[in-house]
Amino acid sequence: MHKGPLINCVEKLFGLLKSNIELCRSAAGKIDRLQADCIQSKSELIALQQNKLDTVQTSVRKEMQSWSDIVQKNCEKSSVPSVKSVKQVVKSYVDENDRSRSFIIYGAKEEKNEHTPELVEDLLLAMNEEKKHQVLGSLRLGTIKKDSDSVRPIKVTLGSADSVKEILSKAKTLKTLYGSYAMFSKMYLAPDRSREERIEHKKLVEEMKLLISKEPNKHHYIRNGKIVSVLRG
Repeated sequence: MHKGPLINCVEKLFGLLKSNIELCRSAAGKIDRLQADCIQSKSELIALQQNKLDTVQTSVRKEMQSWSDIVQKNCEKSSVPSVKSVKQVVKSYVDENDRSRSFIIYGAKEEKNEHTPELVEDLLLAMNEEKKHQVLGSLRLGTIKKDSDSVRPIKVTLGSADSVKEILSKAKTLKTLYGSYAMFSKMYLAPDRSREERIEHKKLVEEMKLLISKEPNKHHYIRNGKIVSVLRG
């Protein structure tokens, strides 16, 4: 057997083993770095989760304080408010928040098998407000009375209280509509008031009617729960 080919074979074998060893060392180094990165990522994730948890806890504490303030403001002064009084306060708060995102349409002719969302969409279109606000729902209030010409009002709920304010501020434009939109000129819009607010508003309307008959030279209107009278220009 010749030594030359054998030596060459052994050298190639050692070279291959050396390359494999270096490859394994390189892989081991990469694995160590990946493990370190993984540990760091886990630490960052834990820190992020802790930060979110702290934020949630802070928000919960603020909300609890808000509810506490509401209860303290609306309940009778006592060391321990009753469960009934707390429920009443919470219900009042929720109802008020719901009403702030709603308005009422009066004078909308009621049709059999009508689809109120379409009527609301057409109303907003007539006011050039159809693309500005999110309509969450609409429905007739009350029950249908037989042998009665009364028209049930429509409650419309929007995505925000600001949208309601904007639409109510432009309600006067309904009176100027004509042509295909003339039907809306007979309707009027109003805030979604509570029962107590409706009673108070009705009283103001009656008082304003008396003022109109007594002082026809003045323009009378209701603003912020008060009757305002100004001389006609």
